Amino acid sequence: MLIMKRIIVFFAVVVQMLLLPCCVEKQGYYSSGEESIIALICDITWTGGKKEYEDGSSWESIWNFDKDGTYTRTNVEIDKDGNKKEGEIRGRWSFATPNFSVLYFGGSHYWDIKELNKKIFSFYDRTGELNDPLMSKEYVEFYPYNEEKD
Repeated sequence: MLIMKRIIVFFAVVVQMLLLPCCVEKQGYYSSGEESIIALICDITWTGGKKEYEDGSSWESIWNFDKDGTYTRTNVEIDKDGNKKEGEIRGRWSFATPNFSVLYFGGSHYWDIKELNKKIFSFYDRTGELNDPLMSKEYVEFYPYNEEKD
């Protein structure tokens, strides 16, 4: 029974490694259209904007995607007294579809891209598979991050 459990765990790890490839692990070369999508995602630092609260505090999430299939999300929180706290979350991402229209973050977390250009990155932040009655999604808009605004 123990050997069977080890075999199942081994195959689960192998399947997970195959299902979450890095952005740049495609065999061969990318087309110019694929290269431009990768550049728009990876060469621009993205944010949903700073959320300001009535008590004077604020919060912002800043996203940096790398071409190696990793990302860094930096959460910046400023309390009502002006004290700044930053926290980083690192993770992996890949394209979930051959046409590069869906980002995959693992588990059942996807971003279905609606619009992507130098001024806006809009998507549906989706948890669950399409056509699953328990799937949830939320529309999100990101804009290029401007450090000088802080």
